[in-house]
Amino acid sequence: MMYKMCQQADEKRDHIEISPNSAVIIQKLASKIHNFGGAALIADYGHSGDKTDTFRGFRAHQLHDVLIDPGTADLTADVDFSFLRKIVGNTVVSLGPITQQEFLKNMGIDLRMKVLLENSKCVTTQQHLKQSYDILMNPCKMGQRFKFFSMFPHSRMERINGHSKVNTYPVAGFTELQLS
Repeated sequence: MMYKMCQQADEKRDHIEISPNSAVIIQKLASKIHNFGGAALIADYGHSGDKTDTFRGFRAHQLHDVLIDPGTADLTADVDFSFLRKIVGNTVVSLGPITQQEFLKNMGIDLRMKVLLENSKCVTTQQHLKQSYDILMNPCKMGQRFKFFSMFPHSRMERINGHSKVNTYPVAGFTELQLS
């Protein structure tokens, strides 16, 4: 359920959507990661605290008025990743959100696509690969709509360099891919 929340001192929007359940879940998850290790990767439609009124319905892959024929459409709202980041605080290290396009580039999708196309002799398969790549990467399709957010224990991000801690460990998907 989405609630209207009182405005925070640093909030520029006149109203926001939040999910109290997501706050509880992300807080518990961050606590588990802090206490026991591990990591979390969260991917969903979302934003960095700059949108309002994202609640909408879909029926047969089309936008559908949520007040028409209740119960016949899938209901959704974008995740406010800035809200999740505030809930997590300093319990763990959080990275993102970054766009799906950026995440997949960092994971090497361009190189993988090149190899798949070079190894495929079937024109139909090549066309299918190109169409699929476009859906995933195109900013007007999924490339900008989906966001990725991650959490790690602080120890995962720190390494000892001489006598001081340095935050230099790369994180797959969140660190630019360097090919040598």
